[in-house]
Amino acid sequence: MDRQETRITIAGFGGQGIVLAGHILGRAALSRGGHVVMTQSYGPEMRGGTANVTVCVSDDPVGVR
Repeated sequence: MDRQETRITIAGFGGQGIVLAGHILGRAALSRGGHVVMTQSYGPEMRGGTANVTVCVSDDPVGVR
């Protein structure tokens, strides 16, 4: 059986809901039985700084070989 893995990156500026969108996407994948890893990066500014989220969804545990 082929392993299915999808990586999605969402980028924007602080205050646009980028991190929230990553959490919602990850929880949706978990509810469907997927294995999920999420990384987030955002600047020290409260609003207007860069924000990035990467969500990796897989049929198998992520990072395990």
